Amino acid sequence: MLKHSLLHFCLSYLKKKEKPLLCVDTHAGAGLYDLAGTGANREWEKGLGLLLQSREAPPVMIAAYVRLCGDRHSYPGSPLIMAKGLKKGDRLVCFELHPREAESLKSSLAEIHGTGKPGIEVRREDGPAGLKSLLPPPSRRALVHIDPSWEEQSEYESIPRAIQSALKRFPEGTFIIWYPLLALPKEKTAAPLPDTLFALSDSKRCRAELCTGTAESSPRGMYGSGLVVFNPPWTLRAALEETLPYLAGVLGQGEWRLEWEG
Repeated sequence: MLKHSLLHFCLSYLKKKEKPLLCVDTHAGAGLYDLAGTGANREWEKGLGLLLQSREAPPVMIAAYVRLCGDRHSYPGSPLIMAKGLKKGDRLVCFELHPREAESLKSSLAEIHGTGKPGIEVRREDGPAGLKSLLPPPSRRALVHIDPSWEEQSEYESIPRAIQSALKRFPEGTFIIWYPLLALPKEKTAAPLPDTLFALSDSKRCRAELCTGTAESSPRGMYGSGLVVFNPPWTLRAALEETLPYLAGVLGQGEWRLEWEG
């Protein structure tokens, strides 16, 4: 919820300018997820489900996110969130290596914009590596969403390296990077992953974390997640200061953290 509401907020802000915007999703996934089917992952009930049941008036950022979700039968992933926000002249490039996921994504995007719509592209390529060919865009405006699984040890070196390279090629772009909070971190590096990501550039940036438990209560799993955003909209700080405590309360008196530099 934090990840997608923040993505939608940043996209809405960037759309206010007329110049074309490049949107990139490096780990796009299937695009649309079934919440009602027999094979659905019921994990959503502990997140979006609790949010939909809450009687407390949500902050603006969350209210916009709930409207975007629509009904309780399906859930839009990050590529569909960006696709729905495209204007004439904008471009969306989605990377997805898994063949079945890539085909599902193409179908989901076609339902929104039709087949063969100029400006929307699904590539079965490595996303972080593919950034090099896209940056900087001719319009000098880009929103890059990076949401790895962080399951492979190699990702803890290759992905930060690719992000750092992308930031050097296009330091003005808005980059959103998701990471898990794990009781037993998988990285074998000198610094924790959140600190490594936050230090990739000294440009204006923020770090937002939301915990739904503690390391002690989830000794072998994920007890929260976080986002590092480079070149965030100036309005995002106030929105997060309102949104993070709200989500922490909805999810069961969790904890949150917000750090802002630049």
